[in-house]
Amino acid sequence: MLGHFNSIIAMASNAAKKAKLPIAAGSPTLTNDENAPEKTSSQSCKTTPAAGNCTPPIIFRTDCPDLKRLGIYFGIYIGVGTTSFYALKNHIRGHKTNDFIDSLYLCVVTMTTVGYGDLVPHSFVSQLICSIFITVGMCLVGIVVKIAASYLVVKQQMVLVNALHLSKKLGPMEALKEIENLKIDYTKCLISLIAMAAHFVIGIFVLVTVEGMDFTDAVYCACTTMTTVGFGDESFSSEFGRTFGIVWIATGTSCLGQLLLYIAEVYTDIETKKLVKWVLTNNIIAKKDLEAADNPENDQVYGAADYILYKLKEMGKIKQEDISIAMKDIDIVIKDLDVDHQSDSSQKK
Repeated sequence: MLGHFNSIIAMASNAAKKAKLPIAAGSPTLTNDENAPEKTSSQSCKTTPAAGNCTPPIIFRTDCPDLKRLGIYFGIYIGVGTTSFYALKNHIRGHKTNDFIDSLYLCVVTMTTVGYGDLVPHSFVSQLICSIFITVGMCLVGIVVKIAASYLVVKQQMVLVNALHLSKKLGPMEALKEIENLKIDYTKCLISLIAMAAHFVIGIFVLVTVEGMDFTDAVYCACTTMTTVGFGDESFSSEFGRTFGIVWIATGTSCLGQLLLYIAEVYTDIETKKLVKWVLTNNIIAKKDLEAADNPENDQVYGAADYILYKLKEMGKIKQEDISIAMKDIDIVIKDLDVDHQSDSSQKK
């Protein structure tokens, strides 16, 4: 949606530049020198085919968390968790293979909330460390949710800003036509579903060939793992299987989270389209309303100017005193027009 708006705004700017027409306030300013650099406002974006390349205004960007910093947090979190579980390996019971792999496996299974239960802490110290580890992990998940929410909110704000920008350039009616022509993109959802299906098939293959499960048990284990339910009656038990499971579980839960984000993004795009249409529609005075305003039968308004003042008062933009002053000025203008009309008529006679 952002890419579509940016393309339309860019075409309008180029057309105005060639025709040497002024640009509406708030839009990119053009100088008389064609070679001069183009200056843009804080709400303008670079024209790109993808919405993701649109740079949000500074006031929006400052609220977005740093993804690199979040990655560092997760790296430290996994490193500290693995080290802690390795140091407490004698306080963890269950089926064990390799101490380091088991520690990393327990860390990933706990972090992703799969929680098979094939490795569990059984002493007070290990249970305390594990409880702290889980609490910190939930805080990190909260940061991830905040990033996703910020992304959706910023995208909604930028679509609305660009729609209003387009409305200033081409008019609200043309902007509404562009909104009507917009189509919701489901490509990322489809790609994510395909990735999830491929990930699911790979997991079943490894569970059958490496772990020696039946096909039905493998499908069951893959489903409970991908959905982070993790009953624990079926899980990875070999050293290679757990090594594969570390990567497979981490990437699988990431794919699931990304799919949910894309579904939320599609819903946000649909609601944003409705919001933009509502905002643009409220800035338009229908022709039939203006024609009705010239009919004094309803004793409310007596002309288009009076109707506009009435609507402004209804919206809370002006007060009754302002209307009285404006109507006096309108009466003076009307009287002057009547005098000019009478003088013209007398001259013709």
